[in-house]
Amino acid sequence: MDESWACSAAYVYALHLDPSARAWEYLRRNPRYVRDWLRCRRRGSHGIAAQWGLATLVDPRLDARQVVPVWTLETRCLITLVTDESPDAVRAPTTAEVFSLWNRSDRRGVFQKGGGLRLILHRAARTLRLRLGSQLREGDRFAYQIPAAGADRAAAVLNDAHALWQGVRDDGAVYPDRPGRADVLHARALQVLDGIAAGATQRELAIALFGPTAVARGWQPDGALRAQVRYLVRRAIALRDREYRALVGDDAYSARAAPKLEAEMTTHGV
Repeated sequence: MDESWACSAAYVYALHLDPSARAWEYLRRNPRYVRDWLRCRRRGSHGIAAQWGLATLVDPRLDARQVVPVWTLETRCLITLVTDESPDAVRAPTTAEVFSLWNRSDRRGVFQKGGGLRLILHRAARTLRLRLGSQLREGDRFAYQIPAAGADRAAAVLNDAHALWQGVRDDGAVYPDRPGRADVLHARALQVLDGIAAGATQRELAIALFGPTAVARGWQPDGALRAQVRYLVRRAIALRDREYRALVGDDAYSARAAPKLEAEMTTHGV
């Protein structure tokens, strides 16, 4: 049995992924998705990809540090980059105020959605999705446009957009915040999925997650430790098979779902 999954250190990167990157980590572990990739990767696959919420099928051997999948599940894009036509924009713009797809140190991609163009920027642990205004051209001075209906939800996205765009010439890493309990849950869930794929028992999963000492002391048929493992298995499989869609379909997922996750983890002692 391949026991590479048993090293928890291999999943540290998953602590700092954004929701859409985590969605990919779950989807690429889905056996049915892997079969579709093997069957359809060399021919037209847009219809199959759309069933999974993707614009195109992506190689499941590549993790979220290597690829930034284009999702079709996202329900909104709050920030639009538009040409700055304000009368006070008279001074010479700085580099960070000029729109450019080429003078960047991050990974990027442009795709069509809903009659407009979307821009994906990925740098360190951050992934940002923006709408591009129809008149915006390379080298234009740009501004951020926020719809009034989404202004209350756009502040955090705008801060991320501004911080990421300001780092246009900065090759240093963007260090994420300290991971919370929900981040730990996702890292453990991914480890559990790899353990299941390798044929691990629940006891072997518990040893990898919590250590042999904890298992020797507390592994009982109806004990708390076994209940934690059972919960993680159920949660991981649900995220792999269907609930990964919620991670992508709502940009405010973390704000909406974190309290629920916290309550579940408290209940199960995770």
